[in-house]
Amino acid sequence: MLVSLLAFGQNGKNWIEGELLVQLTNNSFADELARDFPGISLSHAKLLGPEVNIWKFEYDASQLSIDQAIETLYSSDYVVAVQRNHLIEYRATIPNDSLFGQQWQYVQDNDKDIDADLAWDVTTGGLTPAGDTIVICVIDDGVFLSHPDFEENLWVNRNEIPNNNIDDDGNGYVDDVRGWNAYSDNDNVNHFGNFEGHGSSVAGIVGARGNNGIGVSGVNWQVKMMIVKGGGDEAEAIAAYSYALANRKLYNTSNGAQGAFVVATNASWGVDSGQASSAPIWCAMYDTLGAHGILNVGATANLNIDIDIVGDLPTQCPSDYLITVTNTNQADGKVRQAGYGKTTIDLGAPGQGTFTISDFENNSYNTFGGTSGATPHVTGTIGLLYSSPCLNFASLAKTNPALAALKAKEYILNGTDLNSTLSSKTVSRGRLNINNAVQNLLADCVSLSTESNTAMTNDFIVYPNPLQGNSLQLSFSSSQNTQGELVIYNVSGSIVHQQGLKILPNENDYEILLPSELPNGIYSLVINTNTGSVYKKLVK
Repeated sequence: MLVSLLAFGQNGKNWIEGELLVQLTNNSFADELARDFPGISLSHAKLLGPEVNIWKFEYDASQLSIDQAIETLYSSDYVVAVQRNHLIEYRATIPNDSLFGQQWQYVQDNDKDIDADLAWDVTTGGLTPAGDTIVICVIDDGVFLSHPDFEENLWVNRNEIPNNNIDDDGNGYVDDVRGWNAYSDNDNVNHFGNFEGHGSSVAGIVGARGNNGIGVSGVNWQVKMMIVKGGGDEAEAIAAYSYALANRKLYNTSNGAQGAFVVATNASWGVDSGQASSAPIWCAMYDTLGAHGILNVGATANLNIDIDIVGDLPTQCPSDYLITVTNTNQADGKVRQAGYGKTTIDLGAPGQGTFTISDFENNSYNTFGGTSGATPHVTGTIGLLYSSPCLNFASLAKTNPALAALKAKEYILNGTDLNSTLSSKTVSRGRLNINNAVQNLLADCVSLSTESNTAMTNDFIVYPNPLQGNSLQLSFSSSQNTQGELVIYNVSGSIVHQQGLKILPNENDYEILLPSELPNGIYSLVINTNTGSVYKKLVK
């Protein structure tokens, strides 16, 4: 694997010594921060995401510890958040089983499959009913671009002229015809030579061309996959997500004339035992992506650990716009070496021994596994939902893209097949069922025409999340005066904070003061009103 050798850097640390990630306020610049803090010796500033003003800095680690540097920079009015640059590893495992037959996960006689064949009776992917070309962003280590089984399904930026050194479409990236390489800042997203890689197998599960008479089928027979190289460290992960964000924002603002209708990202990589509280910039990125209509899917650790307790990145991040996935096998059981968490891991999906496009050699196929194999089945399902024959959902994706993303997550989690090996280990208590997710959307289709007019929706913002102190900001809108109650529960279900809340239609921001002695951990924030209840996952 390309990056697993870098899982721990100098002196066994899982972050890069001498580097910091800093998110600045909208109108601030890197040179202003460096000038105001000469003692930290900030240098080699690199802008990772123009849309969110996030920078990577190098600093002199021999002069002060990283904790001292973080504490000092937090005193600046320019700084929104600052953190370490964690190292990331890809999460594929070498399969330890013989071939189970081609793609057993889609169809089995014993009902231990994800019912892809029934979903394909409704849709096979590609376009929304409104005619938007659905794009899924696969953030990984690149793909074999010429593989005949997904070559036609790879996204190409038609608004960019190759090799002219000009940002033709105005998305902030120069010559990004085939996607983006966050390592080298160009569009070289191809595999080099024959080796054990990762991205081609992941992309094959999301969208290998179906019904073309060769090879295998992805969850989507026809979809466009935006290939982005990234995930070696946290800075490159953020830079990769920023590319998907820039293109979806451009699509939204240009009414589809430019950019890409990115509905989901796939991350089959992460940081074992990583704490959401130590990665506020990374975790907050999912809320930013979700606000513009992008739902994100992350693979949890290939370790038999409780993520609620031990931690993991990104799967401990509290964003509602993140779906977290663990690994199941052909016997429909959770794989022992796969993370779990009653409040952090959303569902299971087939991963171990699944059959897909090979990363070892171009034009070939092989078994794949780990949570890396489970996650793209869920990501592919998001793309399939957007192609379902429901014009109301397609319209909602344009008028309220954030709510459409939350709805897609709801359809998937409410549609899982209940599973005894996942019942006390995941939020949904079950394993992915693609057809159930599609049917949930279709059953909700008529009511979706009024979704944008409800008094409150679950797409409100909690900031900062993870908490940095005891002050919490809520931001959401309501179409009417609403009396409510805010309640915060710990993982044991005990109330740790409770207060009344008056929501006014012309006020959007509310400050909540929490108990100063609130311990670090994972919490559920619930707002109950006469129009319903909304919730957020909260991390301190």
